[in-house]
Amino acid sequence: MFKNTILNRFLAGLLIVTVVLSGLLAGCRQREHAQPQPHWFKHYTHFHEKEYIQFIEDQVHNEDDSTLYAALTRDFYHDRHYHPFWTQKGLQEAFTDSLLATLSHAYPLHGIPAEYFGLDSLRQSITQLVEHQVPNNDSLYPYLYRLERQLTDQYLRYACALRYGAVSPKAVHGSKWYYETLAPDTAFLEATLGNIHRFSDYIPELYPQSADYKALQREWTKLISDTITEDKADSTVLPLQYRRDALVANLERLRWQKKHQKSDDTIYIAVNIPDYTLCVVQNDSVVMRNRICCGKTQNPENMPARYRDGLIFPYKAETPLMYSQIRTLVLNPEWNIPYDIIKNEYYHKLVKSNTAVVNREHLYIRDSRTGRYVKPDSIDWKRVSQNNIPYRLHQTSGRYNALGLYKFVFANSESVYLHDTNNKGAFKRNKRALSHGCVRVQYPDSVAEWVYTVNRFDTNYTEQLHIISGAEPTTEKGEEFLEKKHEKDSLYYESLSDWDKQFYRELRPTSVALRKPIPLFIEYYTCFVGDDGTVQYREDVYYKDGNILYLLQHPKR
Repeated sequence: MFKNTILNRFLAGLLIVTVVLSGLLAGCRQREHAQPQPHWFKHYTHFHEKEYIQFIEDQVHNEDDSTLYAALTRDFYHDRHYHPFWTQKGLQEAFTDSLLATLSHAYPLHGIPAEYFGLDSLRQSITQLVEHQVPNNDSLYPYLYRLERQLTDQYLRYACALRYGAVSPKAVHGSKWYYETLAPDTAFLEATLGNIHRFSDYIPELYPQSADYKALQREWTKLISDTITEDKADSTVLPLQYRRDALVANLERLRWQKKHQKSDDTIYIAVNIPDYTLCVVQNDSVVMRNRICCGKTQNPENMPARYRDGLIFPYKAETPLMYSQIRTLVLNPEWNIPYDIIKNEYYHKLVKSNTAVVNREHLYIRDSRTGRYVKPDSIDWKRVSQNNIPYRLHQTSGRYNALGLYKFVFANSESVYLHDTNNKGAFKRNKRALSHGCVRVQYPDSVAEWVYTVNRFDTNYTEQLHIISGAEPTTEKGEEFLEKKHEKDSLYYESLSDWDKQFYRELRPTSVALRKPIPLFIEYYTCFVGDDGTVQYREDVYYKDGNILYLLQHPKR
């Protein structure tokens, strides 16, 4: 018992000594790299280190720490026992100069301008301090602490910009951005603050390492060098300034951290809106390309309402950007015409020539309240209010259908999808922003065939799907399937009422559930690395690059 008491007291004493020594060592570690006080700082005779540290402690305790960023910064100074890092002994000139140089290199390395970090303001504050323009009275400590926090904040700002992007993609793309993106978390911010002593080595560790990013960096370095002028640039591609702006914008896009990355999947479909292209990717190789038509837009110069706070907001018909998964393939889809299209496009045509439009476009009409079919000639459209249309229009399945023979369905809140089209001539155009938001695919049958293969549908089932799509049988089993299909169709027809038989359609939609969902990325890159390794440039069809440039030059503090 006595021995245990002695042992417990010894251990308790050892613990106290360990805690005290840890605190002393921590304080020493915070100051072990401190540089001597600059000779010019001796002008500030009012300055006392202990008073300044006490001032910092008071300030940190009174500051708002409602955000993760602010809370961790507060903890950082608390762990340092409120010793400053940049303004120890007045100013750590070597550290400060090194950080300013690092921040100034953000533009030639990554396209992030000096305005993003408020470099001019930082330099001016330091110059005023060096030139003894800060009154040697009670304003000195607030001035130093403000400078201390500015330098720490901009160090963190640069680290976060490199790892997670400098601007918000939601701010750039507005309501058309549906990707889940990652933001700096506790672990990242703590690691960044923990590496503040070696920031000149730590910052390069955060550079994006993808091959695409490095390729755009090399192109960026080449275009901002003094050896390239507008006269020497290849103007057949795009003007030099346009390419510079595109590189800045797309370097930023490649820094955004999306929750779902293409590298996470061995197979996927990627749509790039400015390139008007759909790529089918398998095992890091593009196995198929299709031209696409995407949602239409409108020049914001003709729509002043789209300008707000220096940004251009999206047009309602633009194709949304997102990650999703194709889980269903619909063969012979019908087009359930959206109400806005009925109101803005079909209403006037129906008022002018009701039955002619219905017959020409293979439409049928339902009462929106009861869901029952309505005969076209029973409606006097001139008596129907355009602002309160009680009917819904549907276009029957077939090659004349606006959705063609294939519709690829994926979850999204805007009711868009990939689909075939009856307007194949549109794919010959260079500019193909034509739809109401959906993505039209040039060769959807080839994409569907790839989907069948990826889902390991056997040959019998695949032939059945071809027959449902309108193909002729090629095997005996296929002929048997077609015969049974005709029998089922006949039984279905006989089960209908005399009224509903008037609206019977032999070709009807068939949904195919996929065993293996196909990841889908709808993206927006106005410059990217082509198959030959060169950087390709495309028109900024939705006017998004300017938003990125504006936000980089006018950051929120």
